[in-house]
Amino acid sequence: MKMQLIPFALAFMGTSTTAKILNDGTKFAYGKAFDNKVQWQMAGVLESPCTGDFANIGISDCYQFSLSADGSKNLDTNHLDSPRQRNEFRCPNNAAGETHTYEWKTRIAGDTGTSNNFFHLMQIFDQEQGGPMLTLTARKGRVGVESASLCGDGCASTEWGNYTDKTVQHTMKITFGPNGSMDYNVEDADTGESLISQSLKGAFGSDAT
Repeated sequence: MKMQLIPFALAFMGTSTTAKILNDGTKFAYGKAFDNKVQWQMAGVLESPCTGDFANIGISDCYQFSLSADGSKNLDTNHLDSPRQRNEFRCPNNAAGETHTYEWKTRIAGDTGTSNNFFHLMQIFDQEQGGPMLTLTARKGRVGVESASLCGDGCASTEWGNYTDKTVQHTMKITFGPNGSMDYNVEDADTGESLISQSLKGAFGSDAT
């Protein structure tokens, strides 16, 4: 099982005002972040620490990234048969039965839009099945949990405007495996207001993950 986090400003507040460009958006690149604990793969621009509008948003160890509004640019060159833009941070794999608590912060610019297509902001990826079994997805003016197998049409969501232009705190406690569970809360980091809250039990991967 791998967990992938896909925000625009990702935390675990840099004091420097000069950002280091880790990827300039002209290639698909790989690297590590957060003391080499997390892998990243980027088709877009990646820099750290955060600058400009993202310089003082209450995020420590801040990474800032962007994708072109032109869907033919910043493409994952590993999947040109199914063109897609991709910016990802990936946590280490987890075995069935393991329980972990993840905490991270994100902030997405208010002029970022949605469409009828999926825009994954976070995903829990089942390697054995070869796809995500749960995501946090922006779609059609809303953002929320999506999982056909775990919550179907009953997944928690909120209006997209409630999520953007603010620093958002994510807290997820998850047990992996066929008898797994997840408690996931997304809240306004400044006010503590809960934006999305979802508790689920079921298969979070297989015995082989």
